Amino acid sequence: MALVGNIRDFGLSDFLYLVDRGYKTGGLHLKHNDETAILFFERGKLILASRKDEDRKGELLVRLGVLSAEQLSSVMQQMQQRGNGVTLTQVLLDSQLLPAEKLQSTLQTHNEESVYGLFGWPEGEFRFEQGQKPATDSPVMPVPVPVENLIMEGVRRIDEWGRIKDRIPSTDMVVKFIDQPGEKAKGVKLAPEEWRVFARINGRDTLAEIAQKTNLGDFDTCRIVYGFLTAGLVEVLKKPKPAPLTSSARGAQVTEPPRLKKSLVNRIINRIRGM
Repeated sequence: MALVGNIRDFGLSDFLYLVDRGYKTGGLHLKHNDETAILFFERGKLILASRKDEDRKGELLVRLGVLSAEQLSSVMQQMQQRGNGVTLTQVLLDSQLLPAEKLQSTLQTHNEESVYGLFGWPEGEFRFEQGQKPATDSPVMPVPVPVENLIMEGVRRIDEWGRIKDRIPSTDMVVKFIDQPGEKAKGVKLAPEEWRVFARINGRDTLAEIAQKTNLGDFDTCRIVYGFLTAGLVEVLKKPKPAPLTSSARGAQVTEPPRLKKSLVNRIINRIRGM
């Protein structure tokens, strides 16, 4: 019989603690308004977390940039040939298409970010199905992850998200450089992860798109951009709605929006380095 309840009455961190201490194996199904999530555990450790149906398929590895579509197709064919419940992860490791460490780190980052976002849910129905396991074609982490650090980091992010969202209310917002960085920009030194985000700012991509391209996750991307905002380097704006096409323009070829001038980016980079 499934265990059901609401995270309003029984917090997510409390439930994860019980799963960990009880060495539980099964699937935790969560629902809040129109959002859903599924977390799978093996003997109390996380092996898969998803907030989208498509994240429980092998195509996730293509979207994350660790496999090509052709490689995934080859792996799926090998799964069918081997049969007997062989999993996608097993075939990936046996075929050595990518190092086990790369597969683990990529999936672990994605799964952890999926879990962290759930800590902000004020309420939501949950159902724990004892013994339930992911489908064999799901991209399961080779090494299960302990939940203690997930709990600590998730709780910490609740507080930080509140401060960040005062300035960045949505990941659908666009980031752009300001023309003249002010006095706050003096002395700014960027860490490697900050440079990754900095290099992706083009005045067109949203925070969610930058997070996907840098593989840093929504929280870390927003945290870094929040620092840029505080330093007076960038501003965040609502993504403009596409203008409706006139009858004369409907048949015209759609052109790519103008790219951010490299001279502006170079001026900002040189200004930071010279401070």
